[in-house]
Amino acid sequence: METIREPRVAFLASTLVTGGAERVVEALARGLPRRGLETRIFCLRARGEVGTALAEAGVPVEACVARFRRDPFAAVPLAAALRRMRPHVVVSLDHRDAMWTAPAAAALAGVRRLVLMIHSTGLWGKRGTFSPADRLVLPFYDRIVALARSHAGYLVGRERVDARRVAIVPNGVDVERFRPGGGARSRGAFRESIGVPADAFVVSIVAALRPEKNHAMFLRAASRVRERRGDAVFLVAGEGREEEGLRALARGLGLGDAVRFLGRRGDVPELLTASDALVLSSHPVVETFPLVVLEGMAAGLPVVATDVGSVREMIVDGDEGFIVSSDDDAALAERLLFLASRPDEGKRMGERGRARVVRDFTVDAMISGYEALVRELVR
Repeated sequence: METIREPRVAFLASTLVTGGAERVVEALARGLPRRGLETRIFCLRARGEVGTALAEAGVPVEACVARFRRDPFAAVPLAAALRRMRPHVVVSLDHRDAMWTAPAAAALAGVRRLVLMIHSTGLWGKRGTFSPADRLVLPFYDRIVALARSHAGYLVGRERVDARRVAIVPNGVDVERFRPGGGARSRGAFRESIGVPADAFVVSIVAALRPEKNHAMFLRAASRVRERRGDAVFLVAGEGREEEGLRALARGLGLGDAVRFLGRRGDVPELLTASDALVLSSHPVVETFPLVVLEGMAAGLPVVATDVGSVREMIVDGDEGFIVSSDDDAALAERLLFLASRPDEGKRMGERGRARVVRDFTVDAMISGYEALVRELVR
């Protein structure tokens, strides 16, 4: 049996905008070459923010492979690009055009091994992750990557994925970048830069302003907290089409300057350092193993998350943070008020959460998982 000592891996995406799955690809593209795996990224459309950052860092990124969105003949130029690289494995994100194009392009290029990364538990506005048409291409993938045991169970039980093809590789984060006191600026300096008092109780949410992230729940809970804690401040980091409506909701709730819309941030470690708690308020679709929860835990923050995806495999409720029902803004507010009144207990929760991430969910562990998967496939 031939052993390929330096496998070549091609990652395929529609585009690499800022998002959890895209940041996983970024970590793998930076980390796998250090393990002896040559890596190249192909984007059917534009690079996106993450793809551009990778290209600027020297990672090979080929973009605009397709002529236009959902180009039915995109497999032809992609196959030509793959023949130049000669990868042993093609890894596709679960972007619809990518997952459809990869099997045809790989067949034309003579690539024998395909992997599909799934980063959702259902899609917003739809019943499941895959359409009936999508399921036609699933048998062409040798492995389908799930992010947790419950996620694998969902894919097999609900989406009818062949259990023999499922591999579990949890997401991971850089615990040196995300750590208590992480970032270039101190807690006080960051708060001063955005006009937040040093002694305020600060709660943050870091998520694109999209409907499935359910920022409205976060704002309603913020209003409840402010009724009893006038020193509470709420930071919203992210941008998206929901911003105007969310700003109007905040005004209607009378939050005033208690809520700050910060836009897209490149200094999330510093924002977390300046916070006392982190919230994930998503609806129970799309989210699977959200990186931002791991980042908050790694930064030593107590995290209050809705019961979505595989969050229960990330947080021990009441020990490392809290889990509440989706859309139960009263429960979210009560958990935040508990943390505001019991800062020592919040700190202990944060410490236990960081210990959990360091033990189970580091970026190195994630890279090792994908390395092992690739090496298994090429043997």
